This record gives sequence, C-alpha cells and structure tokens, in this order.
Amino acid sequence: MNTLKKSYYTIAIPLKNPAEEYMLIHGYTGAINIVPKAIGIVLSKEEPDILHWNCPTEILEQLIQRGFITAKTSNEEMNFANKIANAIHLYQKQSYKKFYFLVNYNCNFRCPYCYENLISNRGKGWSHQIMTKETVNAAFDCLLEIEPNKDKHNKEIVLYGGEPLMEDNLAIVPYIVEKGNSLGYNFSAITNGYDLNFFADLLGNEQIKKIQVTLDGDSTYHNKRRFHYKKGASFDKIIDNIQLALDKGVRVLIRSNVDNLNADSVRQLVEKFKALKFKDNPLFSFYPAMLKNNPNNILDITKVMNINFMGVDKFEDFNDEFKNNTGAYSDLILYALKNKKPLQLRPTFCGAQMGLYILDPYRNIYCCLESVGIPKHIIGNYRNQLQWNEMYTYWKMRNTATIPACQKCKYALLCGGGCVAKIMHIGMNEPYCNSFPAILQANARRAYYQYMSI
Repeated sequence: MNTLKKSYYTIAIPLKNPAEEYMLIHGYTGAINIVPKAIGIVLSKEEPDILHWNCPTEILEQLIQRGFITAKTSNEEMNFANKIANAIHLYQKQSYKKFYFLVNYNCNFRCPYCYENLISNRGKGWSHQIMTKETVNAAFDCLLEIEPNKDKHNKEIVLYGGEPLMEDNLAIVPYIVEKGNSLGYNFSAITNGYDLNFFADLLGNEQIKKIQVTLDGDSTYHNKRRFHYKKGASFDKIIDNIQLALDKGVRVLIRSNVDNLNADSVRQLVEKFKALKFKDNPLFSFYPAMLKNNPNNILDITKVMNINFMGVDKFEDFNDEFKNNTGAYSDLILYALKNKKPLQLRPTFCGAQMGLYILDPYRNIYCCLESVGIPKHIIGNYRNQLQWNEMYTYWKMRNTATIPACQKCKYALLCGGGCVAKIMHIGMNEPYCNSFPAILQANARRAYYQYMSI
C-alpha cells in the first residue's frame, strides 16, 4: 500500500487577509477548502512529510476525503485526471449545440486588432459576399444535419461578421430572423452598433433579443481606434443606438478591449455609463477584455493587477457581470464556495472544442470566432450535404487529455488547455497557458473577498 502524501494536484493559494488563511483547490476533484495558515504552509511545500505531520485527525481525514492527501502515485493521479477529461469532453460534445450565422465578412469599421486584418489579402470581392436566401435556407437545413435532435439546439442563433447589422445587409438579415423565428429560434448579434438604427424593427420581442457592442474608451480614444471607414467618428452614434436598443427591451452587453494605452479612458467610459443611467438598467452590462494580437496588451497578469482599473479592490466599481482574464474565473470559485460544491472542471477552453458551429456565406463551417475566413481552419461545409474534414477532428477532439503538456499539469482541468486560437500558428497539440497559475491566484483572492463580504 502506498504511503499517504500530498496530492500532485493540490494547489495552495495564500489569501492576503488578517486571518492569514489559505485556499486549497484540487485539480481533479474540484474540492475547495479554506484552511489556517499552518496547514496552507505545509501543503504549499512540494513534498511535505505527511507521515509525521502533527495535523488533527478530523482535518486530516477531510483532506484525504477531498483528495488533497492521497495514497495514489503521481502517475496514477495523472491517468485518473485524463480519464476525467475525456469523460467530461464526451458529455460536452453530446449536449447543446450553439450556432452562428456569419452574414458577411465585410465591415464598415477598420479596427487595428480585428481578425479581418488576417484575411484582407483575399480582396474586397471576397469579403463583400453576403448570405443569400438560398444559403440561409441551406444553413437552417444544415443545423439539423449537425444535430438531428432539435431539443439539443441552443434556440439563440448569433449573427456575426464582418458586421452583420450593416446597412448593406438590410435585404437579408430580416429574412434570416423571420425564417429563424418560424423555426423556433431567436437571435443575438455581435455588432459594432453603428447601423443598428436601420434594424430597429427587428430589435426586441423574440427577434434580436441581445447584442454585444464594443466601445474602447471614451469618445476621444474610441474614435481613434474604432472608426467608420467613410464617416469617421463613431462613438456618439453608437451611444444613441445603445439607448435605442435598451428602449426596445434588448439586452446590451458592452465590451471594451483594454490595454496599457486606454485603461484610463475606459474608466471614463464607465463614468459616462453612470451619467447616462445605463448602469441602472438591468438590461445593460459591461466587461473589459484583453486581446492577444494587440501590441499594447499587458499579458503579464501581475502587471494587470497593478492597474487600479483592473485591481481586485476596484472590481466593485463595475457591473456584476464584469468579465475578463482576471475576473471571470472568480465567479466559478465564488459559486463553489457559496454553495459548498466542487469547482467546475473544464477539459476544454471554450465552445469551439464542443458544440459551437459558425456557418459562413461561402457555405463553409468554422468553430472559432478568431479562425473564420482562414481556409486551413474550415472544419466542414454545407454546399450539398454536410461534410466534415480533418480539421473537425483537430478542433472537436482536443482536450487536456490529448495535449502532452496538459496531461501532466495540475492546473489542466481548471484552465482547459487555454485558447486554441492563440496557438494555431504553433500547433494544435500545444497548450496556451497565459500565466494561468497567477490568474487563478488573483481570481481565488477576489472570490474569497466577495465570499467573506456576503
């Protein structure tokens, strides 16, 4: 029989508070415990002497029950964790399917960080193709080929682009929405919001019920980075259209792409939201995000946390739905703490590896918002009947048990192997770690502070 030892998957996080406690998180049971400093220090060591550890029997038994102390060898634990990864991923792929209609690749903005810069060499003629009625009909037929059980369809189809709600698309978007409604679907849209007023009749009710709009700071900064390629400044018109959408009963999610150049400007943007009473509207929410392909990004999470705007003590300045690389995971930890449940495990990073499908105007199918328009990342097509290719396997079979580095990582089932789009240029069997241990620590502390304030 193996001797009891600290589990290879035990993660001990010091919590900066007067009680000097630690948070223990287990990498494959999902267990979370708040423990005194003395226990946290012991379990922070790589190979603590558990056999001669003067730990109260009751506490030791709980640590064993929750997986923090184990008789398994590291290899036995790794094999078990990888079996869990495969089992969860199989369940994920068999559950709900989420569909996007990429209406067109063209856009009336010229944002410097957009994926469209990667496909601009394909020419204006290529990007100006818009879904036709025939393509829309084929796309709806394809949904049932992808998943014959309609009960497993997410009933919200996302309109995507390019810019889906552009004036140029007025002939086809109403057709998509009307046909979708007749088949039991409603819609959301990822839009720059500039031409939203042209689609006012489609907003609300069971038609376009939700939109995501990007504003990258106050008017001065936003207009430098996100401008209409013909008409210039876009901020004021977008603000007017946000108000229009809210008045129509549409849920509005505002995204801000934050870097070290515009953090102050985004704070000013939040102040404007307050002044306009947007933040008082339950339909309105806001989240900052960081983009890998922005040269001004701050990718070092410790630096991010030192910016007042992003700091743990400043999170309460924003909407409860604040989501970004430093904040989203804390919601999962807080939920587990509040409900005394294990932390949700994730062998995949996002829906691209599960049930997400993006259908474009050329009748190609993708599964990642950042890979659309790139031929090598087409996973299939719906030109005649549904056909998959080898990239389908690359995307849909990837999980932490198939990535060599993740197979041996204690964080694997917490981070999901990272964003696949970020490592496409390296290889699909590589992880994207992105300082995840530091991200987890920041989120654990934030969740703990919120939990203690309840």
